Parts: sequence; structure tokens; C-alpha cells
Amino acid sequence: MAEIITLNDNTIIKNYPSFHDNWQTNFDILKNKFEWVTGEDTLMVQEPFKHEYFDELSVRTCLPRRVCSKYNNDNFATCHRVHLLESQKSRILLSTGYWVAQEDYPNWAENGIYIIAKSIWVTEDGKDTKSEFDDFEEYYFRCTSTIAKNSYGHTVSDDNDTILLSALVKTDGNVIAYRKHETNSEIEDNEFLDNWVGVYVATAKQQNKKEFAKSLFQSGLV
Repeated sequence: MAEIITLNDNTIIKNYPSFHDNWQTNFDILKNKFEWVTGEDTLMVQEPFKHEYFDELSVRTCLPRRVCSKYNNDNFATCHRVHLLESQKSRILLSTGYWVAQEDYPNWAENGIYIIAKSIWVTEDGKDTKSEFDDFEEYYFRCTSTIAKNSYGHTVSDDNDTILLSALVKTDGNVIAYRKHETNSEIEDNEFLDNWVGVYVATAKQQNKKEFAKSLFQSGLV
């Protein structure tokens, strides 16, 4: 996804597709630490930034679906790999649908938000990883500009349907950080944020969860 991610401290990180001039620069940084990484399997590469939980430089890449299709019964919306540059550990991260009624949302979820996805960590055979990846999960959600600012520390536009927020949450329920995800309008690549509603609705229908698609539209957030 050619997105722009904003952290709680206002750090801005950009992702670059393989056809962009900045892709090679950031891919070389990654390749210097992970010799096994290939350009063919790196659709997008992120600028390095200090990860909020691991406290070391990290790079997230977007992978072709074929790389991840054997995981979670090929049931996911996006497939990424998170690389920790200093410790040289990595883990695959899949985003899947979140089929939980709003009255059963976790405690960090402000009343009025809509969670569309939750992450799944996948350990790859033959790849060095670390157990700390299992300490937290990522949630993607939509909310109003007022809730985004007052509860999650980010500025969003109610008229822009291509913006999502995410929460990095420890498995004990404590929040690590909130992020803002928005389309990089300078790069045209038909990325996920441009059509997250369509992907969510299609997935809900495929998994016989149509009531969640209906609930999304009833929320008034799209």
C-alpha cells in the first residue's frame, strides 16, 4: 500500500511501490540487513522508523498474496512482513476481518468507532524471529474526526473515506500506540485504503458475515 503513516509523536513514514524512485533506496537498507529478501517479493517497502514497541528501527514490506496464501487458509485482506533492522528478526503480519459485535469491543475502543480488521502474526520456517511479536496485536478502525482527535491523538477528515486509524495493543489490553493511515495522493497505485470499504464488504459476504457489512454502513462512518 502506498500509504502515509503518522505516529502519535507526528513522525511520518511513507511506503513506496516498486515502480517508485524511492523504492530502491529503502529496499537497499532492508537488503543490507536481510540478505534473503528479494525484490520480486517486495511490492512495497517502507521508510525505516523506530518501532513504538521494539524501540529499534523497523521496516514493513508489502508481500505478494502468493507468498502468504498458505497461511490462515488464505483468509486475509493484506499481507506484510515486519523487519527489525538491528536485531535482524522478522515476522509476517496478516490483516483479517474483525467479526465482533460492537458491544463486545475491547476496552480501548471508544464508543462510536468501527473496527474493520485485526492482525495475525505468522512465523515463517527458516526465518529468524523473536517471541515479542506475540506480545501485541494491531487493529484497524474508522472513527469520526472528534473521536480521532480527543481519544486517539490524530487529525482526520470526516469527508475522507481513505483514512483509517490503527491501534497497537498488548495482549493484556494495554495500548502501545495509535497510528493514522492515509493514501499517498502523490502515488497512484490503487492501494487498499482507496477501497477498504469494498474489501471489507466483499470479505464479509464471502465469510457469511453480511450483518457486519450492514453494521458498517449503519455506523455512518462511510
